[in-house]
Amino acid sequence: TSFAAQLDKGKIYFIGNGSDKCIDTITHPNAVFIRGIHPLASKMDRLAFHAFQRERFEDVAYFEPYYLKDFVVTQPRNKVL
Repeated sequence: TSFAAQLDKGKIYFIGNGSDKCIDTITHPNAVFIRGIHPLASKMDRLAFHAFQRERFEDVAYFEPYYLKDFVVTQPRNKVL
């Protein structure tokens, strides 16, 4: 249900190797999975330039990226010999 509210409003396109992991989980009719596209930071220059032109800046001191899966710190198991 991570994208349920957004999917109810319209189509969401999932790309990259992360989308392969959730293709069987997100089954909403508005979820569109496109294979073979693997975004690279080096290809973001055009998007970054357009954001710059529109003066859309992020305060990197307080910016938190949104990840589909929460980061969870785990402790290694103690091995019993």
